Amino acid sequence: MEIKPLDFFIGMSLGLALGVGGTMLVSRIRGWLGRSEVGRLRSENRTLTRRLAEKDRHVGKMLAETQRLAERLGQKQGLSQAEDISLKKID
Repeated sequence: MEIKPLDFFIGMSLGLALGVGGTMLVSRIRGWLGRSEVGRLRSENRTLTRRLAEKDRHVGKMLAETQRLAERLGQKQGLSQAEDISLKKID
């Protein structure tokens, strides 16, 4: 079976046209879905969820730092009170 050059070029051009048309169609459909209210809200929800997780991590770090500082301050004040008691006994 012989493939004639005319048949080959018709097949190639038809395949090219279908490929370009399919690509454009998919591009348009994805564009419509991306601009739809549902797509926009999903994107916004993902963004807000990510930002909330970042804020939760930040608040957790700040609470841990505050607790650590409070413990250090409590230890220092505990030593100061012990020193005050010992000084009062000496007087």
